[in-house]
Amino acid sequence: MKTLEARIQEIEDRESIRELTAMYCKCVVQADIDAIVDLFTPDGIMEAGDTHVAGHEKLRAMYDEAMGDLRPLPCVHNHIIEVEGDRARGTCTLELRGVADGTSQIGAGHYEDEFQRLDGGWKFSHRNLILYHMVPLSQGWA
Repeated sequence: MKTLEARIQEIEDRESIRELTAMYCKCVVQADIDAIVDLFTPDGIMEAGDTHVAGHEKLRAMYDEAMGDLRPLPCVHNHIIEVEGDRARGTCTLELRGVADGTSQIGAGHYEDEFQRLDGGWKFSHRNLILYHMVPLSQGWA
């Protein structure tokens, strides 16, 4: 059985990782690209479909292009997190609302994440977005 200190540390780590994913959503809503990039390790990777970028410079360029006229409102929940020392893996469900080209959009998916503790804080080392659908709200998702 783990020590009480180890169990408390794991709870704190899980909560810090949940907060990291929530901060990502907040930064996306605010279109704060520098803050989004700072949530990744220096060699951090973002994947979404055919997109695969690594490193802060390429992440910044990708988010600059992707955010354009998009006004997303992402919400994440249903976190499953496994912590092993200074590394962790997790998944969380994504519900997405937004506006693209003047049209209300609705989407859903999940993230498959890898995390690394750097300088006492957690960062994304690899984030993979699996998007189930993204359609005009008037069309519906079913």
